[in-house]
Amino acid sequence: MAQQYHEFFNPAQADKFNEAIGKKDSTFELTYFGLHGLGNTAREIIYASGGKVKNIIVTDENWAEKKPFAPFGLVPLLKEISSDGTVVQVAESDSIERYLSRKFGLFGDNAFEETVVNTFVSNISGLLSDLIQKYFNLSEAEREAKKESVFNDVVAPWIKHHERHLTANKSNGHYVGNKLTLADIKSSYAIASILAIAPEGTISESKTPGLWNLKNTVDKIPSLAAWRATDEYKEFQAENIKLLGF
Repeated sequence: MAQQYHEFFNPAQADKFNEAIGKKDSTFELTYFGLHGLGNTAREIIYASGGKVKNIIVTDENWAEKKPFAPFGLVPLLKEISSDGTVVQVAESDSIERYLSRKFGLFGDNAFEETVVNTFVSNISGLLSDLIQKYFNLSEAEREAKKESVFNDVVAPWIKHHERHLTANKSNGHYVGNKLTLADIKSSYAIASILAIAPEGTISESKTPGLWNLKNTVDKIPSLAAWRATDEYKEFQAENIKLLGF
């Protein structure tokens, strides 16, 4: 018997995606654990763009039921419901973030800017992956032993390179041009992870004005700030700190 397409990958829904990508009045459901993790950037894209998210929280009790519906047995999963009832679904954090960024205009204004945004995002994702593997996934004792070397070998070079590129863009709070992109939102989360490992004052207005201004620019987006003030966000933050340390 021929294998059937998974519902996320059935090409018959191409027209639905083309319709949904242009709609700005959709509601969103994000299936993920009750912490930031790989769901954070997707949530922040939606809130920064004025949308709302219904968080479907994965627990030990309900994951066995939900797992078979995930194309790779993994979360996060995004469901978008347009006002006319059109439903599209996207799997994998990177694909979700890029789909939402295309939808909300977070890739710049042309092919060049989109390429540059994607380049920064790739590098930021690499940093986060390195920090998870080499530091945050370790025991408390192992973290303490590795902290200085991870900062010197992983974090400090990243800060140096990104500060240089942000300075070239006049330290205006953005990586590309003078508008919000996926790179800005992704970097805001990376900076939060850096603050958990870096010596006090490493990221500051005087030492790293580019990164400092970027973080403040993202932090001050009204709809995003409102999300971060909610009890739900604070619960996710507490779980993130418990599991990862930031």
